[in-house]
Amino acid sequence: MQMGKKSGLAFSLFILLILFLAPALYKKTNASQSLILAVHPYLPADELLEKFTPIANYLSLQTGKTVEVRIGSSYAEHIQYIGQNKVDIAYMGPASYVKMLSQYGSKPVLARLEIKGKPWFQGNIITRKDSGITSLDDLKGKRIAFGDPASTMSYIVPHYMMYQAGVFSDPASKHQFLYSHNNVALGVLSGDFDAGAVKPAVFAKFEAKGLRIIAKTPRISEHLFVTRSNLPAAQVDKLRHIMLNMSTSAAGLAALHAIKKSVTGLVKADATDYDNLRKIILETQTLH
Repeated sequence: MQMGKKSGLAFSLFILLILFLAPALYKKTNASQSLILAVHPYLPADELLEKFTPIANYLSLQTGKTVEVRIGSSYAEHIQYIGQNKVDIAYMGPASYVKMLSQYGSKPVLARLEIKGKPWFQGNIITRKDSGITSLDDLKGKRIAFGDPASTMSYIVPHYMMYQAGVFSDPASKHQFLYSHNNVALGVLSGDFDAGAVKPAVFAKFEAKGLRIIAKTPRISEHLFVTRSNLPAAQVDKLRHIMLNMSTSAAGLAALHAIKKSVTGLVKADATDYDNLRKIILETQTLH
């Protein structure tokens, strides 16, 4: 069956139109691609969305791509998602980062937090002000609250310190996971637990309600941002450049302050900055 002249002309024009528009359509699709910024659940999801939406918006403006914040349902899921390249950018705690490296290999590091000019932090082992507990040795036979098993400062490092101090040599010593730093602080305040481990910001939040510090952890390199390993190198370089220069603009600094008011910037980092934590985690694994 032969096509009529008018039908053939219309068909040809249709093909030409498709060929003409194809590059534009492809470019538009690429330009509209979004990036996922994943955050581990160290606080309630609504609080984390409030904290990380400003930096997502800032990155959107700087990259021209929509950046969506996703909160992991657990630390393990968070590690798995960035490890398997299912998210584009991940905000990670130090221990999660070390575990991700051991399970999935290296990922491009964008930057780590700098808090009041320091790219490291220390966790707090806390008790009630009226508890009478003054040292780790006093925790033998006591009830201890930890956060998530994958948390640097609410379990891994303080648990290691307590183990080294012989706290768990006493069979009466008990511990329980409460899965958030806030829950640990509240559990200690309520008297359900004699002591617990939290990050500095959470201690500061609840200190006036009746908490005090009995020990601090060693210095651990700060939280960091990494990307999936198959993100184009040009995008990685652009994201790294944007992040390392955020503190030089009012808008960038405001976005960082939303995460934590004491953030003074984002600075360079690599895997070797976490070697001391890696050693603690390896030694902890031999204890079980």
